[in-house]
Amino acid sequence: MVKKNKKSLSDAVYAKKSLNKNDNPFATARAATAKHLNPFEVHINKEKFQILGRVCKHDKGLPGISRAKAAKKRKETLGQEFMEKHKTNHFKDRRIGKHLSEAQLNEEIINARFTADRMEKIKQSKHSRFNLNDDEILTHRGQTLADIEQFRDDRSEEDDEENERLDAEFTEAAHFGGGSETGKDRKTAIDEMIVEQKKRKMEIAKEKDEIFNMTEKLDANYKSLVSLMSKTSKSEFKEKPTPDDYDKLMREMIFEPRGVVSDRLQSELELAKQEKERLERLEQERLKRMKADGEEENETSLKKPKHRSADDLDDGYFANGDEDEASILAYNLKGGLETKMNGETNGYLEKQNQSKNQEECDSDEDEEDGEEAASEYDENDDDLSDLKASESEDEEETTPSQKDNGVDCINREALTKPQSVQKTTADLPYLIEMPSNFEEFNNLLLPYKLSDQNIIIERLIKCNHPELEIGKGEAVAKLFSHILKLLNEKFVDANLEDVRQNFQLLSIMVPHLYEIMYLNPERMSQTLLGMIKGKYTEYKKNPKQYPSLEVLIFLKLVSNLCSTSDFRHPVVTPCYIFIQHILSKARIRSRQDIAMGLFLVTLSLEYAQLSKRFLPAAFNYLLGVIYLSIPKRPVETLKILPPFQSHGIFNRLLAIPEESDVFKNIPEQLMTSEDLVTQTINDDFKLRALNHCLKLIQNAVETVKENVGANYLAMPLLEMLERLPLSSYPDYIKTNYEKTKIGLETLANKSLKKLVPPEKKPKALRLLEPRIEQIYDDKRRPKLSKHKEERVKLLHKVKRETKSAVRELRRDTQFLQKMRLQQQLQSDAERREKVKRIFAEASLQQGELNALDRAKKKKKF
Repeated sequence: MVKKNKKSLSDAVYAKKSLNKNDNPFATARAATAKHLNPFEVHINKEKFQILGRVCKHDKGLPGISRAKAAKKRKETLGQEFMEKHKTNHFKDRRIGKHLSEAQLNEEIINARFTADRMEKIKQSKHSRFNLNDDEILTHRGQTLADIEQFRDDRSEEDDEENERLDAEFTEAAHFGGGSETGKDRKTAIDEMIVEQKKRKMEIAKEKDEIFNMTEKLDANYKSLVSLMSKTSKSEFKEKPTPDDYDKLMREMIFEPRGVVSDRLQSELELAKQEKERLERLEQERLKRMKADGEEENETSLKKPKHRSADDLDDGYFANGDEDEASILAYNLKGGLETKMNGETNGYLEKQNQSKNQEECDSDEDEEDGEEAASEYDENDDDLSDLKASESEDEEETTPSQKDNGVDCINREALTKPQSVQKTTADLPYLIEMPSNFEEFNNLLLPYKLSDQNIIIERLIKCNHPELEIGKGEAVAKLFSHILKLLNEKFVDANLEDVRQNFQLLSIMVPHLYEIMYLNPERMSQTLLGMIKGKYTEYKKNPKQYPSLEVLIFLKLVSNLCSTSDFRHPVVTPCYIFIQHILSKARIRSRQDIAMGLFLVTLSLEYAQLSKRFLPAAFNYLLGVIYLSIPKRPVETLKILPPFQSHGIFNRLLAIPEESDVFKNIPEQLMTSEDLVTQTINDDFKLRALNHCLKLIQNAVETVKENVGANYLAMPLLEMLERLPLSSYPDYIKTNYEKTKIGLETLANKSLKKLVPPEKKPKALRLLEPRIEQIYDDKRRPKLSKHKEERVKLLHKVKRETKSAVRELRRDTQFLQKMRLQQQLQSDAERREKVKRIFAEASLQQGELNALDRAKKKKKF
C-alpha cells in the first residue's frame, strides 16, 4: 500500500510539472492583498502597553501603498489644477443658440447675440458706460457698413493706390540692373513709366464714369417700376392671420398702463397739522372777506399810478387817475360831458348804480326766503358754503350811495327779520379757541343749530389736537368735560318737546367723545367715572325712586366709549353695580319707570354681549314686566320679588282686559324717547312694553344659554309666561310670545352635567438612572462636569484634525515643489539641447566661412 501511495504521488508531481512547462510563471502569482502581504512593505506599529479588551485597528500599516495612493490622488487633483493654472486655452461656446444649425438661425437670435456682446463690453469697460457717442463698428457679411455704404463702387481708394505702386518687374529692372532693354537710360524709363500711369488713370476714370451713368439709368428705371408696384396692396402678397384670444390678451398686457407710485400714508400727527393749517387758511380768507380786505387790495393795486407818456391820450386815459386828482371835465363814451372826481364818474354811471342797488335789494329778499329752506351742513361742501355766504354778506353791505337809494329796501328788511336771529353755517369761524369755562362753551353752541354744533366741536378738536403742541392735552380734556356737562344739562330737565332733539344731540356728540376718549384714555375715563360717581351719590339719597334721564345717558355712553367685555374695568364694573342697584331697589309707579327699567335691561344685555355674563336683577325685572301684564283678580296673588308689589294698584299697570278686540288692530311699534319723560300709561305703551320685554327675553336666553344653571333662570319666566292670556293681543305679540316660549322651554329642559371628579392620571414608575462606573485607563485627569468633559473631547479632536490638516498641507506643498522642480529641470534640459544645437549650427557655418576665406586667399596667389 505504501509503495502504491508513493508511486501515485510522484506520478502526480511529474504530471503537474509537464502541464506547467509552457505556462506563464507569473500566472499563479498572488497579489499582495490584505490577507497576503509583502513582508518588506509591512510596517508594524508597536504599542507601549497591551490593554485587555481593546481592539487595535492600526497595529499594521502599508506606508508604500498609502504613499502611492496619496501621490496618485494628488496627481489627479492638485496636479491637474497646477498644470491648468494661468492657462486660458480652454474654449467654451457660450453663444446664444449654439445648438442651432445655420438654417435654424434667425434674425432674433443674431440680434440677441449682438445685444449680449454689447452689454458684456459695456460691463468690462467703465468708460464706455457713460459714452454718448456710438463707437461701435457695425458689419455686414464680414464688411463694415462704412465700406459698403456706397453701392456704386466696390473698390476702395486703397486698391487704387496699391495698383498705382511700382510693380516688381520695374523695380528689378530699374534698381538692380535687370531688363532686356539695355539701351535705355534711367530718365527715359521713368518718363515712360509716368506716361503709362497717366494713361491707366484715364482709363480707370473713364470706366468709373461709364459705371456711374449705368447706375443712374438703373435708378431711374427702378423709380418708374416702384410707382407701379405701390399700387398693389401688401395684403395681396401676404395676408396676415387674424389674432386669436391669446394674442389679444398679450397685447392688452403689453400696452396696459403700469401702476404709478402713490404718496406714502400720512401719520396722525401729519394729518392733524395739515387739517389745522387748512382751517387757519380758511379762517384768514373768511376774515379777509368779512373785512373786505381783498377788495381794498384790488382797489389799491388798480389805483397805483402807472407811468404813461404825455402823448398817451387814449379813451381810457382819464380812468386811471390818482386819488388825489381834482375833478376833471371829460367826454364820455357817448360824447356827453361829465365830471370825474377821485376815479368816479357822475351822470350816466349814477343811474347804473341806482339800478344795481335796486337789484341787490331784491336779491337780498330772495336770499332771506332761501335761507329758511337751507339744508344741513355737509363737510364736503365746507368751502363752497363759505363762499356762498361771503357773497350774501357782500350784497348785504351797502355803500354810502346805496344807503340813499335803498332806504325802502332796508326798512323792509327791518320789518321782516325777527329779533332773535339764529346764526348760519357761514358765520362759523374756522379757528376756534377753547372756551375757558362751561358758560362760554354753552354760549358758543347756543346760537347754532345741531349740524353747526357738530362742526364747531370738530374744529375745536382739530385746532386743539394734543399732538400739535405740548399744552393742548389739557384743552382736549376740558372739552370732554364740557360736552359731558352739556349733555347733563340737556337731559336733566328733558320734557316731551325737546327730548327727541336732545337724543339727536347725543348721537352727534358720541363720535367726538369717542375720538377725544382715546387721545388720553386714563384722563377721560377718570372724568367720566367722576360724573357717574356723583350721580350715584345723588341716587343713594333716594334709592327707591328712579334717577333722572341723564344718568341713563351716561350709562349708555359707557357702553359706547369703554370695553364692556373686560373681567374687571375701572368704569364698566361700577356701572354694572349701579344698574343692579337701580333695577333691584327702584319702585315702578309710572310709564317713565317702566321705560327706564327696560332701557337699563337693554344696557345690561349690551354690556354682556361678548362676555356672556348676566345681572340677576335684569331677569327679575323682565319677570316683573310680564307680571304687570297679567290681569289679576283681587283675591289672586302671585309670587314676585321686589321692587314689584304682589298686591295693590301697581301690580297690573300693563294689563289689558281679556276678550277685547280693541288692541288687535294696533300696529307694531318700538319704544320711543317720549316714554322716558311721560308719566301716564296708555294702551299703545302697554303693547310696546310687553313686545319689547319678549324680545329682551329672547336676547337674554341667547346670552346665558352656555352658562351652567341657566335652566333655573328660565323656569320662573316660563311659568309666568304660561299665565299670560293672549286672546286680546295682536298677532305680532303672539308670534314673539311663541318664539320666547320655545327658547325658554329649550333652556329649561337642558339637563345639567353631574359633577365628576377629574380623572387621575396613572402614577408613573420611578425611573432610576443607571449606575455607570468609570473605567480606569491609567490616565490622570481632573474630575470635570459632563459639559466640560465633552468640551475637552471636542478640543482634543480639533487638535488632532488640525495636526492632520497641517500635515496634509505640508505634503501638498512638497508635491507642488516637486512638480515645479521637474518643470524647471525639463525646461533647463530643453534649453541646453537648443543651445547645443545652435552652437553646432554656428560651428558648421563658421567652418564654411573659413573654407571660403581660404579659397579666396589661394586665388590671389
